[in-house]
Formats: sequence, C-alpha cells, structure tokens
Amino acid sequence: MDILSALYIQREKNIEFQQNNLLKEAYAVLNKESTTRKASYINYFSNESGSLLTSNPLVLDRKKVFSIQDIKNICIDYRLRFLDRKFYVAELPYDAHIKSTAFEIEAGQPLVFKIVTESVNFKSTYPNTQHLLFADIGNGEFYYICSWGNEYSNYRKYISMPFTRIEMLFAVIFAASSFLTIITPTHFITTKANIDYFSMIRMAFFFWCVVALSAMFAYYIVAIRKGMNSSEWDNPSFM
Repeated sequence: MDILSALYIQREKNIEFQQNNLLKEAYAVLNKESTTRKASYINYFSNESGSLLTSNPLVLDRKKVFSIQDIKNICIDYRLRFLDRKFYVAELPYDAHIKSTAFEIEAGQPLVFKIVTESVNFKSTYPNTQHLLFADIGNGEFYYICSWGNEYSNYRKYISMPFTRIEMLFAVIFAASSFLTIITPTHFITTKANIDYFSMIRMAFFFWCVVALSAMFAYYIVAIRKGMNSSEWDNPSFM
C-alpha cells in the first residue's frame, strides 16, 4: 500500500481542494489567462498569499502541493505520524537530503521539513517502512519532496480503523459484540436446558461482550497506544 497514492486519492476527495481548483480556473478565465489552466506548474506564492516564502516566489508543481487536512486524514486512517524533521533520529537518505537542501536553497531561506511515517520510524536508527518528506510552504499547505522505504501492508487501514476516532471504536465494539452474540451456541452461554435462542441470557451475553471488549481496547489504548489516531497523528509526546 503506497501512502503517496492514498494521499493523492484523499486530495481528490477533498471538497475544499476541488473548490479551490474551480476558483483558480474562474480567476484565470476572468483575467484572460486561459494558458494557465492547462499548465502543470504554477507561480504558487504571491505577495498576498501570506506564505512564508513571499520574499522569494517559487514556481511549484501543483500536483505536489497538499493541504494539512489531506495529510491529517491519511495519518488518522493509516495510523501514521506527521512530525518535524527534528524528531527523526535516523539520518535522511542521500536522495532526500539532496532534494530537501536544493529546495531550501531555491526558496532562499530556512524551511521546516516534516515527515509522514509510522511512529516507530521516528525512534528507530534503521527504519525500513515508507516515509514521505514535505516542506512547509505556509498557508497550511505542504510541498512533497520525496519518499523512501518499503510500502505498508494492504490491511493497515482496516487494522487501524478501530483507533481512528472514539466513535469508530464504539461502533467496532458493538459490531463485534453483536457478531459474537449471534454465532455463539446457546450451550456455550448457559448450561440450563430448553433455553430459547432468543432469550434474556443471550442479551446478557451481548452486554458481557461489550464490557469485555471495551476493557480490552481501553487497556490497549491507555497502557500501550496512549491515544487515538485522531489525537496522536501530529503529537510527538505520544511516541
């Protein structure tokens, strides 16, 4: 599973991104700049943009610009972290170092670089799963620099799903409890004879499953994970 591909898909789903594209096209039409609609590169920073790079406008590939909301959604869905480069203990690969340095020289000023990857990679000296390197270009947007490492498992999103948000966790607990209640034979629940399948005993078993699964997930979150994906995706204190 390629995180960068998932990020492109997430961006296309982002309504705000699509609306901004329409506004840019409308602005180009009003200013009789139809050629910019077909261009793959844009003069991204203007003096009115509020960007950190207003002193040195850059021409950037619009396909490599991602909003903070796009990155946040991907990090929550796939249990990843989006942290500053300073929290990454390993050395950057040669290619990533060269590209980030070249981009910083082109910008003409020091930039903040951020990395998207799983939390264990920030603490490991030899991380091997996928990383995405971004440069903070201001206005809550980030420019993709490069990626490295092995792709993640295709099942990562489904494994991470219960921990995306607290609402999703409760939904998974109730769904799992319902499933266990339905498939469990009656003689496993009680030793009493002539008990109907639909009875108060089975309902009590359902609530027992809810309590047991809630306790298990609570222990895992509090003692091991320390938080939900929605709260830890950009928080270095949870590592």
